[in-house]
Amino acid sequence: MTFRLVARSVWANPGNRGKRFRKTLDAVGWQFHKRVMRAAKTIVLPNGRKFIAHPDCVVSSGLVYADWPEYRELMFVRENISSGSMMIDVGAYVGHIGLLLSDLIDPADIIAFEPSPIAFARLTENWWANGWDTGNLFQAAVGRHAGTGFVPNLSTPNTTNTVGVIATADAAHAVPLKRLDDLRDLWHGRAIGFLKIDVEGGELDVFLGAADLLKEDRPRMIMFESLTGGLDPDIRHQLELARYQIFQLADNGEPVFSRHDAQNLFAVPHELDELLRRVATKQRL
Repeated sequence: MTFRLVARSVWANPGNRGKRFRKTLDAVGWQFHKRVMRAAKTIVLPNGRKFIAHPDCVVSSGLVYADWPEYRELMFVRENISSGSMMIDVGAYVGHIGLLLSDLIDPADIIAFEPSPIAFARLTENWWANGWDTGNLFQAAVGRHAGTGFVPNLSTPNTTNTVGVIATADAAHAVPLKRLDDLRDLWHGRAIGFLKIDVEGGELDVFLGAADLLKEDRPRMIMFESLTGGLDPDIRHQLELARYQIFQLADNGEPVFSRHDAQNLFAVPHELDELLRRVATKQRL
C-alpha cells in the first residue's frame, strides 16, 4: 500500500471528511489482512448491507478505504433516485453499486448483468450474504445484437474485461449476449429509476441495443463510463435521438452540461433536463 494510494482513496474522498484517520487505520488493517490472512471477510457497508470482501478484488479495497467510493456520483444518484423504481445494472461486476443503493431501491427491483464467471460468482455471493433472491442476476453480456459473447475465464475478478464476439485464446468462455430491447418484459409497466452501464468501452453497443428502452421506457437517470476523456460522438447521437441531455458532475456534485470529459457521464430525459438546470442554478445562488 503506497502513500499515494492512501491519499487518493482515503484522504481525497469527500465522503471521508471527519473520519480520515479512522479510514486510514481501516486501510492499514485491510492491507495486513489481505497479505497475511489472505481470506475473505464480511464488511458492513454504510447503508447496512453486507459485502464479502476478497483480497484479490480492487472493489473490496475501495469499500474499505471509503464508505462511498465514487462519492459524488453515488450521492447524486441517491438524491435523485425515484422511490419504487427499478435499477438496471449493465456490467455489475461484484454488485457493489447495487448494494450501495439497495436501501433506496428494493433489491428485488435490481436487475444485474455480469458476464465474467468469477465476478458473477462474487455478485451472487453478495446477494446471498444479504439473504436476497438472485433471480434478477444474469450471467450475460449486453450489446447491440443477441447471440453469444466471449470473455476471459479468470481466477480473480478483473475490472477491465471486455466482451468479444469471437472466441480467442484470451477470451474463450462463452456467455449469452443480449439486447436490452429484448428484455423489456423484465420491467414491463415499471419505472426505471437508474440505468448504469460500465462495460469497458462497449457502452455504444449497449445503447444501440436499447433504442426502444430509451424511447419508450425513459430511464430517469443513466450513468455510463467514458474511458476516452471525451464523449463518444456516436453515443451522443444515440442519446440525442432519444431526447436525452448529457452532463457530468462538478467537484461539488452539481450537474455541468457544458463538459463531457469525466470518466462517469450522466444522461437524463429532456423532460427532466429543466428540473436539473433549475437545481444547478439554485445551488449556485
